[in-house]
Amino acid sequence: MNVRDIFLRENIEYVAALDLTSDDIRRPDILLRRGLSPENARCALVFLIPYYAIDGEGNVSLYARARDYHAFCDGLFLRVTAALEEEFGGTFIGFADKSPIEETQAALRAGLCVRGDSYVVINEKYGSFVFIGEVITDRSASSLGLDGAPKEIRECLHCGACRRACPMKNGRECLSAVTQKKGELSDDEREYIRENGYVWGCDICQLACPLNKNISQTPIEFFLTDRIPTLSRDVLDCMTDEEFSARAFSWRGRKTVERNIDIFGNK
Repeated sequence: MNVRDIFLRENIEYVAALDLTSDDIRRPDILLRRGLSPENARCALVFLIPYYAIDGEGNVSLYARARDYHAFCDGLFLRVTAALEEEFGGTFIGFADKSPIEETQAALRAGLCVRGDSYVVINEKYGSFVFIGEVITDRSASSLGLDGAPKEIRECLHCGACRRACPMKNGRECLSAVTQKKGELSDDEREYIRENGYVWGCDICQLACPLNKNISQTPIEFFLTDRIPTLSRDVLDCMTDEEFSARAFSWRGRKTVERNIDIFGNK
């Protein structure tokens, strides 16, 4: 079985190898804690996890409507690394988000996407609605039957649609960042949230991008089930602490989410 077949069993279509140098290891401490010496980190298998699902309007950013993707990655890495080690030997360690390498740059250099103007990567099939993950190994790309040479970084259309649509104007912060602030918000911040309709996160710039038109829905069941497009006090109050903690919007605590809902009059 080859590397791509192992990932395809998980409905992950976009995976590529990237040869690593010492300059690529930005956080050697993270690698060391997982039992791999930075000097032995020879290759990263970089992949994209599509999460886009068609469930209509809502007040929650698309990335946070399903359960937290870190939970998906925990199970994914157990299965994938075991299969890779059985097939190829060596050591394979999975990372997502907290990574020893710069994930966005790795995905671009691996040729999986283009670089967008609004600080996102954009894939040809799933648009910018992807999470980036990687499996770092002490095996070389060539020993895995892959080409690990860095690819030339490609750019988006630079059409300006994302910047024109973005509400971050007149000195305002990113709307997503404001919805995730703890504590009291200023009157302007409260109005900022109210006028743009998001209780958590923001997709305005991404939805304006022409490269995100007619993209495919994720084939991964995890992101298609148990979704919450719209948060209200009723929905939030019915969630147990365990259910709440399984969501991406939980990391700032209930009070932050409750505050944002209250901005819209508890509806």
